[in-house]
Amino acid sequence: MYKQARWLMPETRNVALLAAFSASLLACSVARIPVSTTATPTIVNEEGVMSTDQAEKVVQTIVKDSPDPTAAAESISMLTSLSETPLYKGNKATLLVDGPRTYAAMLEAIAAARESINIETYIFADDEVGQRFADALIERSRAGVTVRLIYDSIGSWISDEEFFDLLTNAGIQVQEFNGINPLSGGNPLKANNRTHRKLLIVDDAVAFTGGINVSNTYSSASNDRLRKRKDPLLSGWRDTHLAVRGPAVAAFQAAFADNWEGEELTPAAGQFAECKTDGSCDDVVAVLHSEGGDGQESPIYRAYLEAMQRTESRIWITQAYFAPDETFTTLLGDAAARGVDVRLIVPGISDSAAILHASRSRYGKLLERGIRIYETTGTFLHAKTAVIDGVWSTVGSSNLDYRSFLHNDEVNAIVLGPHFGKQMEAQFELDLSDTREVTLEQWKQRPALDRLKEVFSWVVEYWL
Repeated sequence: MYKQARWLMPETRNVALLAAFSASLLACSVARIPVSTTATPTIVNEEGVMSTDQAEKVVQTIVKDSPDPTAAAESISMLTSLSETPLYKGNKATLLVDGPRTYAAMLEAIAAARESINIETYIFADDEVGQRFADALIERSRAGVTVRLIYDSIGSWISDEEFFDLLTNAGIQVQEFNGINPLSGGNPLKANNRTHRKLLIVDDAVAFTGGINVSNTYSSASNDRLRKRKDPLLSGWRDTHLAVRGPAVAAFQAAFADNWEGEELTPAAGQFAECKTDGSCDDVVAVLHSEGGDGQESPIYRAYLEAMQRTESRIWITQAYFAPDETFTTLLGDAAARGVDVRLIVPGISDSAAILHASRSRYGKLLERGIRIYETTGTFLHAKTAVIDGVWSTVGSSNLDYRSFLHNDEVNAIVLGPHFGKQMEAQFELDLSDTREVTLEQWKQRPALDRLKEVFSWVVEYWL
């Protein structure tokens, strides 16, 4: 009840009495966050569940370079309670930036498939990029590989049914998530619950997740020199994806299995040859997935709160749709107040004007509390990532807004350790070069029309 009330408040925020109630609820919600935990997380490697002593050593190794090892250890321990899946040791996490690099890695993995390919995506477009993926999947299906595809009914509405019929006729098992066409057996009442996940699992050996759909939108890199001559919303979106090899692939497979209707899917074991031979698999990975509309608090949202509460050095967030609740923004402000370097990179242009103004409606309070905000200038930002204290990193499909935390099915990977954290921080600093900083003085001088748009966004942001 607490969670539902807190998230439903924006629908009626214009009522003064409810606004006062929201403030009191905020105080209660922050108090409910545990201040410490001594539990040792459950950690799994390729041989199975590690002993308590082994798990504690893994945590100590991860946090030894953290600004506050105790706080970092507590944050890591909390992850086990946020998901049915444990932490996985012995993985290789590869950061993928923008569409071209991500598509190349995904298509290479698909071409090498020998047993199974499982894809779940919000958008599977029947454009040039979509056709490239369709051809690759069809080729593997005809070679005897089991191929399964889940696409979202709303996200992929622009794709013709004939496109998916082509895949089905080639032996690919295709499922539409929450179809809304009643003439095809769909239920329009389910339109608000969407799978926003982006998952690809190949042979139970490699998994991909992040913010990138299958669409021409990502056909060029965000740093393409020609992009400024074009509409930035049509090509070259700045996005982030992740490839994971190692035991954590089983957790990605479990997330896919949650939405697959039909036979029970069980991950195969022992497909970690690359990690055994090249010595680069040192990443500890947690996979958090949420189901929209189930009335439960999103474990992804909760993981953010836990990590932000404990940070002592820096919180760097890159977010396409930044419109979180007051608990979230309050914890960001509290962190800044105790000297934490809190920075946000958000879009300066967006495919949703309403969510852009909803995001900006939060700027005033954030800037007043010392949080630095940067808006992108030359491209549309679609990434959903964060790095905290250089040891806690997340890449996934979840935005920081009501839709992702309440209505959508989402998946985020959390990678623990300084090696990957340094890569994330380097990318954050690179992204800063394509932004302009928003200062409090500038913000106070914004036009009256912009202020009015921000006020209107409060009414509709719950449904965006």
